[in-house]
Amino acid sequence: MFEEDTSPQPVHDPSSASRTAVIWLAVALVAIAVAGFFWVRQQNQAFRQQIAGLNAQTQKQSDELSGLQQKLHISSSELERLASVANETRQNVSQAQQQLASTQRQAATLAQQQQQTAQQISAVQQDTGSKLGAINGALTGVKGNVETNTTDIAKTKADLEATQANLKRTIGDLGVQSGLIATTRDELDALKRQGARAYFEFTLNKHDKQPTRVGAISLKLKNVDTKHARYTLDVYADDARIEKKDKNLNEPVQFLVGSKRALNELVVYQMDKNTVTGYVSAPKFADAAAAPAVKNPTR
Repeated sequence: MFEEDTSPQPVHDPSSASRTAVIWLAVALVAIAVAGFFWVRQQNQAFRQQIAGLNAQTQKQSDELSGLQQKLHISSSELERLASVANETRQNVSQAQQQLASTQRQAATLAQQQQQTAQQISAVQQDTGSKLGAINGALTGVKGNVETNTTDIAKTKADLEATQANLKRTIGDLGVQSGLIATTRDELDALKRQGARAYFEFTLNKHDKQPTRVGAISLKLKNVDTKHARYTLDVYADDARIEKKDKNLNEPVQFLVGSKRALNELVVYQMDKNTVTGYVSAPKFADAAAAPAVKNPTR
């Protein structure tokens, strides 16, 4: 397929081969230099890009650092405020702890008092139970006493009604119709309960040297005759002396007192050899009740 080259072969010159090698070496060096130039240029461009990125990152970090510095300045003021708040909070906590300790002591004291109170209540309950039993027994006795007293009251009422029925009227020593006359202490009590007149009780002794004040008047006993149930006395009223001689037991002895001449009555219902006991009854108005005392009782 190929034709054989029969042309004469060139003769190789050693000097020519050296030049060729030098040329190729120079070409290779140039190629390396060009390649190195472009590689260095490419590396420089990458470095510039990296430096630009680093500059941008540095600027960003600087901006962030500036912001952090501003925040740090604000946080310092805030930190001072927080420190003040924390100090106040610690003081409040300390006070709260002291109050808590005081409250705990009070609670312990209260618990002890409650325990003592419970014990006292228990003792009182036991004592109350015993006393209630005694009271129930006493109430039973009181009930019986009330029933007895009711019976006694009924009897007393009947006796009072009988006593009031025994009260009588008569003509006094002045010839005036007397009021109801009491001849015993019980009858006198019945008259007092009616309240129609004022009653003044007395006991006179014939050995008394001075008159005895009885209501608005004064009385002086002079003589007692127990054999005939009579007595004699002096009445001192309105600066005058009135002798009531030989008056009978239970007789209404009458005399007038005061500017309105109010009728007073004297009744003696008990006597012995030296004394008489009785009462003076007077109207219930001021003139008679306030009759002046005797100025000269010996008159």
